[in-house]
Amino acid sequence: MMFAAGPTTYFRRGLSLAFALLLVGSAISQDLVFVQRPAAAADAAATEATVLCPDRSQIVRLSPDGSERPLTDGFLAACDPAVSFDGRQILFAGRRSSKERLQIWRMDDDGGAAIRITDDPGDASAPLWVGSLFHLNDDAPTERIAYLATGHGWADPRTGSPVAALYTSDLDGRNPWRISYHPNSVLAPDVLANGRLLFAAWRGTPGEHGGSRRSLMAVNNDGTDLMAFHDNHGGPPYPHSVRVGRDGRVYFVEADGESPLGGGDLAYVTLRRPLHGRTLFAAADDGAYLDPLPLADGGVLASYLSVDGDASYGLYRVNPATGERFEVVHAKNGFDILDAQELAPHPRVQGRSSVVDLSKTTGVFFCVSSHVTDRPGLEHLREGGAATIRVIEAVPFTKKSTTTGPGSEENILGEAPVESDGSFHVEVPSGVPLRFALLDEQGGTVAEQNSWTWVMPREWRGCIGCHEDREMVVPNKMADAFVKPAVQLGQTEGSEE
Repeated sequence: MMFAAGPTTYFRRGLSLAFALLLVGSAISQDLVFVQRPAAAADAAATEATVLCPDRSQIVRLSPDGSERPLTDGFLAACDPAVSFDGRQILFAGRRSSKERLQIWRMDDDGGAAIRITDDPGDASAPLWVGSLFHLNDDAPTERIAYLATGHGWADPRTGSPVAALYTSDLDGRNPWRISYHPNSVLAPDVLANGRLLFAAWRGTPGEHGGSRRSLMAVNNDGTDLMAFHDNHGGPPYPHSVRVGRDGRVYFVEADGESPLGGGDLAYVTLRRPLHGRTLFAAADDGAYLDPLPLADGGVLASYLSVDGDASYGLYRVNPATGERFEVVHAKNGFDILDAQELAPHPRVQGRSSVVDLSKTTGVFFCVSSHVTDRPGLEHLREGGAATIRVIEAVPFTKKSTTTGPGSEENILGEAPVESDGSFHVEVPSGVPLRFALLDEQGGTVAEQNSWTWVMPREWRGCIGCHEDREMVVPNKMADAFVKPAVQLGQTEGSEE
């Protein structure tokens, strides 16, 4: 069992006694909801949703006076709470019996009126309210939610376990869209104020193509414009538990192991410069952190496990200026307290307009100039030398596949010319994991992309160069490839433009 540190402890940490006394008994000013799960499950390394949400997990409501109330009585397992923008409803993942798969449910803030809203053939988890989606010919924007699901049938090529991909749907679960196509699982998302989704994912296939790290990625709520949000160069290789604050920061856990249950240090990047601006926020030298929660009052909560003492995660307040850990907010012997959320209204995120047309089967990639690069070792690209762009597709592993290995099987989808100014313009199948290689006139590789990407149906995706400086302005010129039709790659007879 974990207990609040007394005033003497705070004084030794350099805080004033008056400030310490102010904190005690006022750790939260709003009701919280959190996941209470058996602590023994925290040692599991598997990443399947049923392991992340084991039997006897439940969602609990905690009031500032310390009183608590379970909200998911009648469920064998419930986890992943997400509070609506008006603070009145909660999305969560749950199952009522061992014969059911995890699905997304919605309930009132008091636990009443629970209704299942997805029917995925696999497990559905990690729901999120993400704002609206709008097409030019729509009568009105449609409110959407996002979640992870495994029913598409892809499997991790290393382990054979189901791959979790991002989906969005209407609030009632209708019109589901798959919006991520990594060959390996992505982790639970959060949403920026501009409506873009953030999530942790392997940049490539683990063990191949430099993909031995996760990065924080950003994508629109229709699956378009996938980009690295934080590349994680130099930090621990497995960031996860991403949380967007109202203080201009995005918080996350930096772990040394790849399990989503693996705790670590707390870090953040700023919205002003997320790609390059990582700050170690709270080192967990004597334990491990999980699930940071930036609060509306400017504070931060996080789940914390002491490796020298208690065997379960408790919920603590953390100093947002120094990263020091204050008093325990809530703990329960034998159970982890995880994934806390404030049960209160919060700002609605912006909606997103979309060009996606699900009746189409292709999208377009274009590059202004592959001569533009900031990557060490690729300086030769600035002088040209690339004659051809090769597009490579991953062949997703499935349960029906006969072998496993370190990475996904690949096929060459096709090749297209690179113009003298370094530009190219290709049309490719949508919803397929792709990467690119630049070839010289002899067919040798002069540069190669080490991460997977995709296009959605009817999406036009562009880049400035080959690993260009993401903070630079696009060169003000008409690229040679753009005045020519896109070269069609990997299309079958009858494919639509």
